[in-house]
Amino acid sequence: MANPQLSHMPSGDFSIARKVMDDAVAFHLANGGPTVARQHVEQLANELKFYSDINEAYLDAMARIAEAERMEQQKAEERTRARETQLPPKLSTAKAMLMWQRLQQAELIDDCYLPVGLSRTERAMLADQMARRLKIKDKWKTFERLWGCVTLRSDYNRALDQKKSRAFLKKLSSLLSDIQ
Repeated sequence: MANPQLSHMPSGDFSIARKVMDDAVAFHLANGGPTVARQHVEQLANELKFYSDINEAYLDAMARIAEAERMEQQKAEERTRARETQLPPKLSTAKAMLMWQRLQQAELIDDCYLPVGLSRTERAMLADQMARRLKIKDKWKTFERLWGCVTLRSDYNRALDQKKSRAFLKKLSSLLSDIQ
């Protein structure tokens, strides 16, 4: 059986090979990670070798996977650094640990005691509420060192002027109400 003639398309036009590669990379990065994506893309490149633009599509796909691997490695390093960061004694008392536990259950803090999805002003209000309950005098320095930031005091002052702050303070109060 003769091989059908495949038309060569200019690089700016629709390309089946590029579309398949792009879709495969997106799917496998989302559902299996860079290692799975790399394996699948290598297999696809071999299967699609009769397309004239497969090499370019393959190189672009591998560049996307390499970037995802760099991002994954960077996140892993950040998590490792965060785990290596010990809680200061002021923030590791029994009372503090109970607060951390509740904040983690409410998904405001991760397992490394870092804020999750909080704005800068919310993070500052959280630091203030914890410091008040734990009677920490140098609250800004303590939390800035833990969380790797330097603007908690000014963020807190800005929070005082925001309408959304009341709702967040109410949420914190209900979480920590019995801890004094």
